[in-house]
Amino acid sequence: MGSVRCACGAVGSALLIGSYRLLAASGIAAFAVSMSGCYTYPARSLSEISPPAVVSAQISDVGRVALSEPVGSGVERIEGQVVQNGDTAIRLMVTEVRFLNGLSNKWQGQQLTLHPLDVRSVSQRTFSKQRTVTALILGALAAAALFTVGFIGLFSGDSGRDKSGEPPPVS
Repeated sequence: MGSVRCACGAVGSALLIGSYRLLAASGIAAFAVSMSGCYTYPARSLSEISPPAVVSAQISDVGRVALSEPVGSGVERIEGQVVQNGDTAIRLMVTEVRFLNGLSNKWQGQQLTLHPLDVRSVSQRTFSKQRTVTALILGALAAAALFTVGFIGLFSGDSGRDKSGEPPPVS
């Protein structure tokens, strides 16, 4: 009777640990998918971009000089959402500004006008089905691997955890 109780306790403990690991793995996988590159940034011309596209604009040398007053000196890249795209300029609601020295500033949606001479290249954020599916599959595999780790040793025949100091019953 004692060995059945120990076996049930071991199974219950392994299921509980496995459940916690599955929950943790699922959370990690969900976070990884949400933060992973499920988007691509293909290059576009300014005329191809329309609101409300999210873009990343690499700033030219002329643009660095022109934008030094509103943004600061040494601007490398400006990211944001297109508010308006006209023939002579594009208006962004800026979310981040990156500088040549590696630093970056988060912005709270202040608007900024970029002229074609200010921009070296523009990349538009686009949803990628392939990257999303790949991230989901990798997340599911990681969750399954962590879940099965909870069961290793449960059915291996190792009675190291079940020793109570009594010899096994003889039949």
